[in-house]
Amino acid sequence: MNRKRWLALLLFLMVALLVVGLGRLTQSRETDHPWRETTLYGRGEKVVLLEVAGSIPAGKDLEDLLSKIRQAQEDQSIRAAVLFVDSPGGSVTETEAIHRALKGLAQAKPLVAAFGTVAASGGYYVATAAREIFTPATAITGSIGVIATLPQVQGLLAKLGVQVKVLKEGRLKDMGSGLRPLTPEEQAILQGYMREAYRLFLARVSEGRRLSPERVRLLADGRIYSGAQAIALGLADREGYLEDAARRAAELAGLAEFRLVRYKKPKGLLDELLGESFPLGLSSETEQLVSLLGRKGFRLEYRYLGGGLW
Repeated sequence: MNRKRWLALLLFLMVALLVVGLGRLTQSRETDHPWRETTLYGRGEKVVLLEVAGSIPAGKDLEDLLSKIRQAQEDQSIRAAVLFVDSPGGSVTETEAIHRALKGLAQAKPLVAAFGTVAASGGYYVATAAREIFTPATAITGSIGVIATLPQVQGLLAKLGVQVKVLKEGRLKDMGSGLRPLTPEEQAILQGYMREAYRLFLARVSEGRRLSPERVRLLADGRIYSGAQAIALGLADREGYLEDAARRAAELAGLAEFRLVRYKKPKGLLDELLGESFPLGLSSETEQLVSLLGRKGFRLEYRYLGGGLW
């Protein structure tokens, strides 16, 4: 590499470090309340909108949602919360983490849930933390159960002439790898793991909806219900939409009038100059594709597959 290229590279690195440094210096200093509020409509005391849209979030998206829930719980100026759910569900562990955080919020102030088009499986699971659930009559909900998909690729590899040698210590170490069929013993082990997650789902519905365990088990065969059916079965409370749920949350908080607010991350100078994503990073679409390609192995999910695998 000649001298000009070295100088150009050095200049580029200096500019990048300067921009990152400015971004850190200009971040919001409000550590107690990292999320800024924006008013959606209304006036008066505040009801905050929390959203679970798409698959149950993981990673940084999960951290952000839990942070919003925590801020809504701790901020005394927030009088109530409404949870909008439009999700087919997702990973078991992340779903339970969201439910647990929402339960803490619901113990501190009124929390009412509103369904979008789909609030099934894990989407329904998180909503059971709310005091009341509103649903459109035609929404898809229910799908109470656990699922795991385990692709079997040994046949494809054989056709391609690819052989994989697995070295292991521990008889069951490669269980569920997809490189060979499960043995009856291995399937029984994984089924037991799923049964534990299923029982947890039943317990959350029983507790949240104030239904007997026996009643919940009858409803929890994995089938979907319309919003109207869910109301008739006790899985939801009222027919309605987000605005109805927000109004009910305000009513439970004793508010004659309210304004609905949403959290958004405050922008520093770096964000204002460059927008939401750093230009040298991956686009959100690329990140999603990389994440999808990186998934492998046995994965327990509270997911309605009619809402898509991913």
